[in-house]
Amino acid sequence: MGAIKINAIVISNVDYDDYAKIITVFSKEYGKLSFFAPGVNKSTSKNKYSIQTLSLSEFEIFKSKSEDKISKLKTGILKKEYFQISKNYRNYIYVSIMIKILEQIEQISNKKYKIFKMFCYVLENIEKNIFSFQSYLFFITYLIQESIQPLRLTKCVRCKKSNSRIVRYEHVEKGLICKKCLWPGEKIHLESFVKLLQDIGKKNIYSLLDQKYNSLDLVVLHNIIIDYYERELGFYLGPIFFLRNEVTLNVPINKIDLYK
Repeated sequence: MGAIKINAIVISNVDYDDYAKIITVFSKEYGKLSFFAPGVNKSTSKNKYSIQTLSLSEFEIFKSKSEDKISKLKTGILKKEYFQISKNYRNYIYVSIMIKILEQIEQISNKKYKIFKMFCYVLENIEKNIFSFQSYLFFITYLIQESIQPLRLTKCVRCKKSNSRIVRYEHVEKGLICKKCLWPGEKIHLESFVKLLQDIGKKNIYSLLDQKYNSLDLVVLHNIIIDYYERELGFYLGPIFFLRNEVTLNVPINKIDLYK
């Protein structure tokens, strides 16, 4: 089989031997993909710039036909680099978590181009420090929504009706609850928080970033999403440790009851 061209963002590169690397990318055409890159550690390599983490590049690869064999790089052309992100500590942490998720996620929809386009858009925002937290948060949220285990945010999870008045997000059931289906002791959540979740269920990331949402609602959503990745999917999100120590990303004690 001849070489094929793909457009992709490098999410990791690991030394294989003195001169070669194993490169993992998220591509427009195939989603997550790894390939063997011979000779890229040599100072004379023409491909060495294209395989750096957070590089958007056009690769020409010999794609493997079977899952037990790895593809091989022929050429790589750097189109854009997002290295400026590393100069802002918090933004670098956001992107590191995004990459950790992309490295581990397997059960994802076939909407690879849609996810690739979102990834590029979010990286552009974060590099320019435009709605960095919201861009990061909505991206990792939409990765869940495009997986086989999405949060149920389009109708009541109990009565299955989409036209009922939604008043609560139920953490155990991972979905929205209408007023008629509330159980004894369950509280009505803040209207702004419910609207945020409903918007995620029906709007795309570009529309969400045009909206203004309550900052505390976003922090609570972040906690829900991170908890879902760690507890439900078993993902390791190493850099999340640094965000947990930030006061701005923790819910004040006197506000916790509003979201229980």
